[in-house]
This record gives sequence, C-alpha cells and structure tokens, in this order.
Amino acid sequence: MPGSRRSLLLAVALATSVPQGALAQGFAGWVGLHRAERLAWLENENRIGELCANVQDVDACLEDVLRPAVDVFPLHVGPDAASARVGDLIVIAVPGWGLSAQFRPAAGGETVPLTPDVFLRDWGYGQPYFHQTFTGRTGTWFQLPPDPWGGPVWLDRASESDPSILEVQAGDILELQGRGMYVVSATVDALGLRPEQPADMWCQEGQPPPLVPAEPTMHLRAELVDDRGHLMIRPKYMKGC
Repeated sequence: MPGSRRSLLLAVALATSVPQGALAQGFAGWVGLHRAERLAWLENENRIGELCANVQDVDACLEDVLRPAVDVFPLHVGPDAASARVGDLIVIAVPGWGLSAQFRPAAGGETVPLTPDVFLRDWGYGQPYFHQTFTGRTGTWFQLPPDPWGGPVWLDRASESDPSILEVQAGDILELQGRGMYVVSATVDALGLRPEQPADMWCQEGQPPPLVPAEPTMHLRAELVDDRGHLMIRPKYMKGC
C-alpha cells in the first residue's frame, strides 16, 4: 500500500512438498543463506557487560564471545544429499561486523568470496538481508543459480525450521537498473511495475503529494533475471526512510 515502509515481506511458509523447480504462489525472490540464531551472535559486541559479567578470566571470555561463528552448508547437483557435492557454502558471523560468505569447491583450490544478491551489512534495521535468488524448491531444498559455482546447485535449509524467504508483494518498492519501481501486482510469473512516486515512500512531515495515475508495465520473471538466472530487482528501502 502507498506509504508502506516495508520493502519486502517474509513469505508465508511454502508448502512442505513442492515439485522440483516450483516456486511459491507469489513472486518468490530470495532465500536466506544465514542461520537465524547467528543474528544474536552478531550482537555479542554490544552485550559484553552481560556475557562476561562475574567471570574470572575476562580475556578468555572476550575471546570466546567475539570469535567468528562459522556454518558450513554442502551444495549438491540435485535436491538430495546423495547427489554429487559441488562444494560448500561457508557463512561466517563476526560479532560487531556482520555476515560474510565464501564458496569452497569440492575439487579443492581457493575459496571464492560470495556476496548475496540481497545484502545489507548492517543488520540492525530489523530484517537481516543476506539472501540469494532461488529458482526452484523441492521440500527443504532450494536451487541457486550459477556463480560463483559453475552451474545451478541445491542448498538444503532443513537446519532452519522456518527458512527466511523474501517474496515480492503488491505495494513493495524495488530497485531495477537504478530506478525505483512500485509493485502494483505480483504473481508467480510476473510483476506489474510503475515508476516510483514520492507518495509511495513519504518520509517527510505533512501529507504526501497525490499520486499521479500511471499504467503499470508487466514484467515476466524471465525479463527480471540476468543471463545467469539472478534477479536484477532488489528491495530499495532496506533501511526504511
């Protein structure tokens, strides 16, 4: 709705059994690569007085609560742990710094840094944005498009009882090729978009100016991804106003 300060909503949980390649009933965008519990770990720097109170060895406590927390998620060629493993997604949570990720190929060699398609280093604005485009889902498995791995891979999010999924909704404001776009309608396969107007995200005092009538343009999903399958749209106001 106009004036909404949300840019995207967490999707209602997807069905527990979805055919391979199927998406949500709305315009599914991105799946979180992080573990929800790591968000509390990022706050450890702000909780030193609480976490290290009444301890004998303060230095040891500081070293423990400020250390990086590392999670390793295997990536497979199919939505099955028995399928060939392409490598590992390594997600690192550093208190006071944020989340980062790397890809470690199963064949060996150096790890490759990965910046998710939707990423906001500062996690203190409510919604932690550390999400990657997904192109299909089978149960708890999500298919991710190429880069930095060579082809599509599957990631199992079974470790999260409710994996974070961002779904585009009518009323959201996106950024597409440097332009703000207001979502008029959203379906599985397409978005109806029009150029953003000041009243869509009014952050000043007083009443917003009236909306100017504008016909939306329909964009099929295929028109909103690059040649590697990554969505080219992004939530525009990840920090609000």
